[in-house]
Amino acid sequence: MTFIRKLYLMTFANPMNKTYSLAPPQRLVCKAAIGILIATLSANFALGQDDWRSGMKKINPQVSDTFEIDDTLVKAAGIQKVSGTHIDLYTDVRDEQRIKELVTAFDQAVSQWCTFFGLSVESAELWKMRAFLIADRANPVQFQRAGLMPADLPDFKAGFQRRHNFWLYLQPGTYYTRHLLLHEGTHGFMLWFLSGHGPAWYSEGMAELLGVHQWNNNRLQLNHRLRNRDEAEYWGRVKRIRDERNTENELDLEDILNIPSAGFNNVRYYAWAWAGCEFFQNHPKTKQIFSKLPELAKLDEDRFNREFLDLLGNNLEELKRDWLLFINEIDYGYSVPRGCLSKASSLGSQLNSGQIKFRISAERSWQVTEQNVQQGERFRIKSSGEYVVGQSNPQTPWKCQPNGITIQYHRGRPLGRLQAGILDLNAKTAEQQVKGLLNPLDIGLSGVISAPTSGVLCFRINESPAFLDDNQGALEVVLEKLE
Repeated sequence: MTFIRKLYLMTFANPMNKTYSLAPPQRLVCKAAIGILIATLSANFALGQDDWRSGMKKINPQVSDTFEIDDTLVKAAGIQKVSGTHIDLYTDVRDEQRIKELVTAFDQAVSQWCTFFGLSVESAELWKMRAFLIADRANPVQFQRAGLMPADLPDFKAGFQRRHNFWLYLQPGTYYTRHLLLHEGTHGFMLWFLSGHGPAWYSEGMAELLGVHQWNNNRLQLNHRLRNRDEAEYWGRVKRIRDERNTENELDLEDILNIPSAGFNNVRYYAWAWAGCEFFQNHPKTKQIFSKLPELAKLDEDRFNREFLDLLGNNLEELKRDWLLFINEIDYGYSVPRGCLSKASSLGSQLNSGQIKFRISAERSWQVTEQNVQQGERFRIKSSGEYVVGQSNPQTPWKCQPNGITIQYHRGRPLGRLQAGILDLNAKTAEQQVKGLLNPLDIGLSGVISAPTSGVLCFRINESPAFLDDNQGALEVVLEKLE
């Protein structure tokens, strides 16, 4: 029998029980001792519950403490609390499996956030957030009764993060609710471990980038390359870019960097901020630079953008061109490295017949030759070779020649068909420079073209950069200038 149990029996047992009975004076002393002991144990238990707070202060002492939660009020209001290692989730959603999945997904995200931002997993052991998932945006009364919605909480449309906490409304579809949870969690992680979010485009773009995920067999993968819209039901960022390209709402790269914080009251800017981060993260000229931006997150907007532009250096004009190619054909699965401009392989200098030969890869989009053309000049183009443009399964590749195959079409032309375009590097704007690539010339096995503008001749096969991953091989193109 434990000491505490013996002490209790001796103090409160029936006086007729001689084994544990104490004299009245002794009973008073023991009652006082038990009271002190219970108070001490309760305090220690409460301290244990709040160890995460002291741990959070060690991570970032500059972030102020959070509001207190009365668990009695929470329970009385009918709010359920489900806890994980890194999250306490309060909700009025009555779907136990779904709530547990959200908690599990959040816990799994922490180690991936650490890896993405270059931190040790151990550094986040005591990091924890509190989330408030509200079933009905129009009726959050239960949360108000439970004291879970502070009076100074702003009116938000979907989610809002502040210090230790974030609030979110239940979204249509399981994917989008989980996406929003990870989006707000990314904000919290950046605040605590990067001491800031950076400018609005970076803050929201990163939250979108790391909110994009795959959930399969209770396993989470952040920063997932979505292959089709069914993977991200109700997310809609790709459609938003498609709808706004070539309109007054289209944003260039510099527009992205200057999205104001207030702009994110409109959901369209989340799409553009995501697209900017997706582009910078994957472009060969910015991939390493983008990975250094977490070091700048504590800076104010102007200094952050200024230092980022300094890091980009002379690459900005090239990036503007590739950005326009990106948003022109944006799709689920778009590969930025395969979609950006690359150099065509020359297969020899000027041939005796006055012809020039190039090797055009089937695995990349537009490839720039070294052949300058003047407006009105005429050329005969011949092509040959066999390459793979897809597959029904690993044993059934789609073999293709420069005329393309009609098993599938892209933008009204046979898949894999040879196209030509002119890149005008002397034009004043990036839009004018790539105009000849956005309106390609149809070639196939052979054709004669009259250069519509002056510039540098480019070639590609007709396929979206979203589907170049399974391509193999190349074709040869022979160029002959006509009098």
